[in-house]
Amino acid sequence: MPGLIDAHVHPDNVEMYLHQTIKLPPAVYVHRVTQTLETDLQLGFTTLRDAAGLDEGFRSAIDQGLIKGPRLLLCVTPLTLGKPDDRPDPRNSLGICPEVCETPDQVRRAVARTLKRGADHIKVFADGEVMSQSQSDTAKPGEPKFTVEALRAAVATAEAQGAYVMAHAYGPRAVQNCIQAGIRSIEHGNLMDEGTIQMMIANGTYYVPTLSPFDERSIQAVEAQLDARSLEKMAIVSEKGRIAFEMAYRAGVKIASGSDILGPNQHLKGRELALKAAVMSPMGAIVAATKTNAELLGLGDQLGTVEAGKLADLIVVDGNPLENINLFEHGLEKVFLVMKAGEIYKNRLSAH
Repeated sequence: MPGLIDAHVHPDNVEMYLHQTIKLPPAVYVHRVTQTLETDLQLGFTTLRDAAGLDEGFRSAIDQGLIKGPRLLLCVTPLTLGKPDDRPDPRNSLGICPEVCETPDQVRRAVARTLKRGADHIKVFADGEVMSQSQSDTAKPGEPKFTVEALRAAVATAEAQGAYVMAHAYGPRAVQNCIQAGIRSIEHGNLMDEGTIQMMIANGTYYVPTLSPFDERSIQAVEAQLDARSLEKMAIVSEKGRIAFEMAYRAGVKIASGSDILGPNQHLKGRELALKAAVMSPMGAIVAATKTNAELLGLGDQLGTVEAGKLADLIVVDGNPLENINLFEHGLEKVFLVMKAGEIYKNRLSAH
């Protein structure tokens, strides 16, 4: 089958909180990220869309064969609302910091700087966060950030250089602002309503539900590490994510797939397919994580399906995923072969 694609990943978040990741010495941090990327390829993910944090050095290291990891599409650093002279917290010890901006002109400059750093796409925080990057950021999910005009400036600047914008958004108003601005994909969307979903359909907006962080098992595994503020925000969105996803799927929104797993549990990315399959069916979840994701990334002519003329991103799995979609959660054992662009990176077929 085609290599899997995860359209919302954070390999840079090697610890649950960014303030913990920041404390890691640069060499330790790089090795931790490298382990995550190499594990992702062994799980069967041949392409990842970074949702903030990795610089182009990691992509270059993969391209040069120094890291045996997936194909990387980077946003490098997100755009977050604030005054340009605000001092944002860095995401890691390599010094990658969010671009803080507010007005349309500031947003244009921030997008231009980010693209010059090697970004393939731009990410904006258009809504409050659950795991905030800054301790001073008190906005909750459902509290919009950025004006429509500022978001339009981001879209126009990115598209002028052949890129696009993805948006972190939970609530109806934030999502609608993003749709009006022409943003390509909505990430999360847990609090969306029917009217917002109809806007997505009318505008051809992609939707990337991220169910893994809000799965009951995931919450139980990390809640001891969450502070009171994060737990409060998690409660706002956790139970509503599946409802919004199901409404969007039934209505006919273009459903892509991202896991958004933070911290040390990133090897469980394959669980996302099983969570989506409960609504979409196993084939629907597989299509979201292959064909639809490739189209979202603008690589539908190269990736996402097995057909002549495309890049040879292929995996062989032990079992029929249409009968047992849970096998992707155990990709280290159940994925027997991984080929990326015609090169084999994992082969356990001879042992079976």
